[in-house]
This record gives sequence, structure tokens and C-alpha cells, in this order.
Amino acid sequence: MKKRKKRRLKTSVKLFFLILIVAFIGIHITKVKYEEYLYTKTSDYAITNLGYTAEELNLLNSKLSDNDKWHVANDIGYNEFLINFVKCKYFLARNIDAYLSLTVDKDEDFWHYKKPEDYNYDELVTKVNVMRHNEYYTNSVPTNMSKGYGIIANKYHYLGEDYIPDDLVKVEGKYLFSSSNNIQIRSEVYAAFEEMWKAAKEEENHYLVIESGFRTYKYQKDIYDDYAKKRGASYADSIAARPGYSEHQTGLALDIYSWSCSTANEFKNTKVYEWLINNSYKYGFILRYPENKQNITGYNFESWHYRYVGKDLATKVHDSGLTYDEYYAFYLE
Repeated sequence: MKKRKKRRLKTSVKLFFLILIVAFIGIHITKVKYEEYLYTKTSDYAITNLGYTAEELNLLNSKLSDNDKWHVANDIGYNEFLINFVKCKYFLARNIDAYLSLTVDKDEDFWHYKKPEDYNYDELVTKVNVMRHNEYYTNSVPTNMSKGYGIIANKYHYLGEDYIPDDLVKVEGKYLFSSSNNIQIRSEVYAAFEEMWKAAKEEENHYLVIESGFRTYKYQKDIYDDYAKKRGASYADSIAARPGYSEHQTGLALDIYSWSCSTANEFKNTKVYEWLINNSYKYGFILRYPENKQNITGYNFESWHYRYVGKDLATKVHDSGLTYDEYYAFYLE
């Protein structure tokens, strides 16, 4: 009798564990199925179903927010150009639609279709980032004054007619190209220029002079209108800002020459220009319109035009190798 009782106990224990195991398996399967169900509701699942590979999905995950991915899934769909844009170093998710607008797919226009490998995606990304996919002075936005010395004024960011900095100071005669000039710049810019002036004088005996600083809206209008009258609006736009869009109105821009050379066409070939290129960032200044960057900055090369942004930011811009328009769009905007 005792043995039979013992066997019943063992059987019941086995049955208990069997039920427990079955329950655990059931819970696990239910959990897996539920997780699979939840995954079908994710942007990752939707994107994969469009035809993007696992590798491409990983790339999208590294550059896009979940909202951006849903935009791809719901509005863009599978696009053979998209991944090439996302691979670019300066890709900005907010500009996806604008990037893609510069490509042509077969359904859109078969005769103008180009294969994905036929595009220079880095150039297109840069073009959109600095707003060059728009005509000059269209879709312009107000300058974001919260950026402090990092504000931007160009053909897509405007200051407005009434903007005048409240810390302008008059530049001392010894720093001017012509002592008869009445030039003002912002106080911190003046201090930085004096520091740079002393360094250039002590290191290389270069004598820097300022030819232009702050300009009012009206003064910039007179300059622009004069160029336009003499050589047309197209030429005027390549060499001067329209009123309200000029960096000179910020009080942060300087036209710098030297006593040894004050001619615009020759200044780029001087030792002074070479010194400024290699050293100006140490004092908070950057060359605003570099050579061969007209398609980005909107202006011809100006070896004399320097912009104060502060030492820290100037160093970052210098080290990046980017124009300020590119740097601002990617890192500051």
C-alpha cells in the first residue's frame, strides 16, 4: 500500500511539472506572437516590406527618427535614390523631400531619368542644405538672432530694414584705409580686430587696414543699386547683397586690406592674405566667401571679406573646411 501511494505521488508531481512546462511554452509562444504582432505595427516593418534591405534599414535607423521613417514608409515608399542621400556625411533628415526633388525617376519622366550612380549626391545635399535649390532671395527666412555672433545673413536669411546693432563703436583712424572714413563695427569685433592687428604687426610686420564695416540698410541699397544700374541685376547679385541681406548690416563683417596692397584684384596674391587665411580664425574671423565656392555662398571670391563669429566657432569652421553657409546649415540651424 505504501508503495502504491508513493507511485501516485510521483505521478501527480510529474503531471504538475508537465502542466507547468506546457504553460510556460504557451506563455512564451503567446509572447513571441504578440511581439511579432507589435513589430508589424512599427516603421521598421513597414520599411522592410517596401523592399529596403536589412543593411539599408540599419542605415536609415542611424540617420532618421521614427517620424522620419514613417514619412518614408507612408509618403515616399521605396526610392532607389534615398539610400545614396542618407549615406552622405552632411545629410539632414529634414531635407529628405527637397533632396529627392532633385532626382528624376522613370515614372516621373522616363526621358530624363538618370541611374542612381549618375548623380553626385554630396553636391545635391550641399545645394539643398544651403537652400540653393531655390532661386536667390526666394523662400527667405528672418535671421535667427538667438545665434548671437553666429547669426547668418545671406541670400536666404534677411535682417530687415530696421536692424542696427546696439553696440557699434567707431574705428580708430590708424586702423582705417582712409582716415576720412567713418567706419563702425560692433565692440567685440573691434577688440578682436585689434588683437589680430597686433599679432600681424608683431609676427610679420603686416599692417592691416579696414576699408568697410557696418553698413545701414540704406547704404547697402545704394551700393547694390549702383552695381545694378551699371552692369545689371545679375552682376549686382554676384558681388553685392541686396539691402537687408548684407553681412555688413550685422556689424560683424569687415573688408580688410593692408597698406602694402589695397587693390581687390591683387590682395589674394599677397603675404597678408596668406597670413589672414592661416591665422584669422585664431581671433574669431573667417573668410566668408572663399574661392571656387560661389555656387554655395552666392558670391564671387572675396579675399578681403572677413566675418567675426567668435574664436571657438571660427576654429570649428576653419577645421571643418566648410563654407559658413554649409557649417551653419548642418551644425547650427
